[in-house]
Amino acid sequence: MLTELWNQGVRNLVEGRIVLGPGLNVFVGGNGSGKTSLLESCHVLGLGRSFRTHRLARVACSGRTEFAVAGEVQDPHHGRSRVAVEWAGQRRSRLNGQWIDGHWEIVRRLPLVAVHAGSFELLTGPPEERRRLLDWGAFYVDSGFAGEWQTWRRAHEQRNAALREQDGKLAARFETVAAAAGTRLTGMRERFTQRLAGFLCDASTAGLREGLPAQIEVSFRPGWPEAESLLEAYARSRPSDLERGFGQSGPQKADLDIRVAGRPIREASRGEQKRVLNALVVSQGLVQVASGPQGLTPLLLLDDAVAEMDETGLGGIMEAVVSLGWQCLATTVDRGWAQRTAGARPDARMFHVKQGLVTSLD
Repeated sequence: MLTELWNQGVRNLVEGRIVLGPGLNVFVGGNGSGKTSLLESCHVLGLGRSFRTHRLARVACSGRTEFAVAGEVQDPHHGRSRVAVEWAGQRRSRLNGQWIDGHWEIVRRLPLVAVHAGSFELLTGPPEERRRLLDWGAFYVDSGFAGEWQTWRRAHEQRNAALREQDGKLAARFETVAAAAGTRLTGMRERFTQRLAGFLCDASTAGLREGLPAQIEVSFRPGWPEAESLLEAYARSRPSDLERGFGQSGPQKADLDIRVAGRPIREASRGEQKRVLNALVVSQGLVQVASGPQGLTPLLLLDDAVAEMDETGLGGIMEAVVSLGWQCLATTVDRGWAQRTAGARPDARMFHVKQGLVTSLD
């Protein structure tokens, strides 16, 4: 749970500290007021990356080359932790006042799932976003995932470097390590997919799926033909890989196939896609809850909660937030919806955002 948030130099946000409630936190304001930037800062803090851009430099306020986001996190396993992310040409993460390698330890303490305008890329865009989902889930399902991913990634990059140099013998030397680690991390991704599929059909997500013509189906594609091992795939594709200068088989080609009533999700209506997206994100969080330390729940970010959502779909996601007991940060331009939603929950908090300034309305 994120109990406090502090921003400095983030887009149009005014520097300041926000105290958050443990349940629903609703942020209301006009377009361009800074609501999405606020959620973006939470996303950077929790996952080490933005959901609006692949370049963290763009998160900085216009005219600045650095920014910082910090917060206080509470979880049942570690208690209270102070976490921070700073950008000044490169990202650096800090935990309890100490710089740390990577961002994995903060991800463990602040699990985060989000629904925003770019989330539709998860359903209809290129495979990169779906691989991020697979890796996020596998990280929580298997404690050894981070190590296997780093081992595979290093060997994969070394093999690619050899391929670019047209050195097939050197490329083959890295294949054993890459295949072993890649096979193990692929097994972790597959186990996460199986658990995700279970929650997508579970009673806990029934309200989110209301209105869909059939169940949501997900299947995992490992990135090479299932009839052969990854080591065999490397050997088979090596001549073609040498011509192209990069590997064409392996975990970097994995994907998640999502369907409704047997049809690819990209063929569904926008409303159906929104329902599938909400169910997918909540199921992602449910896998984490089932796999992580007892009592650890994800932070749910809902950007522009009422956009492209009918009353049934919106009611489903808000009911899920309450029933699951997750902390949620939701933004909206609809003040009436914000007041009705926050007013119906005694532990909800409401904030107003204007010209980057966040003010509590409690």
